Amino acid sequence: MGLGKTLSMLAAIVVSLDDALRFAYNSTRAPIQYWQDVTPSKSTLVIVPSALLLGSWTDEVERHVAPNTLSFHRFHGRGKTVGLTELLQHDIVLTTYASIAADFCRGGSILHRIRWYRVVLDEAHFIRNPATQQFRAINALPSEIRWCMTGTPIQNSLEDLGALVKFLKVPVLEDLAIFRKQITTPVIANVSGRFTNLRRLLEAMCLRRTKSLLNLPEPVTHVERLALSPKERLAYQDFGALCKQVIDMAVSGHSMKKANQHVIQAILGMRLFCNDGERALMKRMNARGLPSDPEEALTYLQTSADSSCIRCGTDITAMYHEDDKSSGRLTICQHLICGECQSGYEDDLDQSVQSGRAECPECGLRGDRQSFIVRPGAGSADHKRSETDPYSTKLLGLLRNVKAQDIGDKCIVFSFWKTTLDSVASMFDAHAMPYYRIHGQITASKRSKILNDFEMSRTVRILLITLGTGAVGLNRLKVANQIHILEPQWNPSIESQAIGRVLRMGQEKSVKIIRYIMKGTVEE
Repeated sequence: MGLGKTLSMLAAIVVSLDDALRFAYNSTRAPIQYWQDVTPSKSTLVIVPSALLLGSWTDEVERHVAPNTLSFHRFHGRGKTVGLTELLQHDIVLTTYASIAADFCRGGSILHRIRWYRVVLDEAHFIRNPATQQFRAINALPSEIRWCMTGTPIQNSLEDLGALVKFLKVPVLEDLAIFRKQITTPVIANVSGRFTNLRRLLEAMCLRRTKSLLNLPEPVTHVERLALSPKERLAYQDFGALCKQVIDMAVSGHSMKKANQHVIQAILGMRLFCNDGERALMKRMNARGLPSDPEEALTYLQTSADSSCIRCGTDITAMYHEDDKSSGRLTICQHLICGECQSGYEDDLDQSVQSGRAECPECGLRGDRQSFIVRPGAGSADHKRSETDPYSTKLLGLLRNVKAQDIGDKCIVFSFWKTTLDSVASMFDAHAMPYYRIHGQITASKRSKILNDFEMSRTVRILLITLGTGAVGLNRLKVANQIHILEPQWNPSIESQAIGRVLRMGQEKSVKIIRYIMKGTVEE
């Protein structure tokens, strides 16, 4: 992350322009898998997880490639209306995973009717589940050459790597059963030489770059372990006892599904408590058990391994982001729908309307048509503080550390939850500490202005970012040299990606990373 993957791929595209042209002219139209015929193309198809990254790629082309060397087209939004002939003229076509998956579910798109010279997956770990429609859609793309770009190829297990091997069509091992037998099973078995096959595979297919190549200043990592105040500890224990009582009742009633739901809710509640104290316990759950706040609802669904679009299988990593149709929307029946699939879902809802009530096409739940898609901010609480409403121990620890930083330093505060950053913002306001803030409801143009202002400002030294926004696609954060991560993440690679936004090519200062952990809590 931040080691020049995009720049390396652009270099590969530029030096192979003649080869790409020869491929397009010498290949023949041929039947491929789902479609009767495909058209050979000189183009490289670049697939990214978020519409926000489309701009990052075009910026890199304009910054590093000589004018008129490469032509590119953003196949997203209005850019999807182009015809085949026009699309074939470009050297690079940019689109998103969600867009391809949604079109594939609707019978395929023009992208599947082209035999690409090269297909590049940016943040390739987004296809780590081969059982999803998203993987099938990406894997069905006809291509001569395939590349996977990722700083985190293994997020949960070796099965993640198996999906990339399948996409890359590595002979023999692209069969997942053989991959498990030859790669996964020996590692799990913990026998002598268990990593031999894995090492051979990676040596043959992987180009690995480490930060040692860049001569970056070594980052300093500090874990700030804080103790709950006596009042917080008592409230935390009371909440834990209540959760245990509810779980025990569910288990005694032989409802393991309900018990599991209560466990997940309890873990989420305890994690939120560690950030925001007793205020976190005031959060309301919606009628069907999910937290009212969208980011908290997503955390709940991630913990229960249920955070992909119910229609196309796209991984949802952020909620209700402006200008990004790969972000999630929540239905009243707890389904996640990506922005690409939302219109189709709502069309199906409209067809089922009777007397103002609609039926969910996925589960059959009936409800008011106008409230089926939960809107941003629905159910959110007022986060303004009263003078008698104290800040949590963790937030006060953050305040001390930010105040102690050198005058010339700038810092970024990361949290997965917008509600936590609401409290951080309120605290900084109370102490007359100026800051900038980026979250999902901020448009791409305004986001770019905020990043530019933060980079140039001599007075504002703080930037607040939700992890769903900052972990992917923000490449102008190296002006900062302090990172505050307010809570441990269910997926550590999310933290790594966020840190990589700062600790990257061009960073000149030593970077300090502070992680906050509350002692004696679920965070440990």
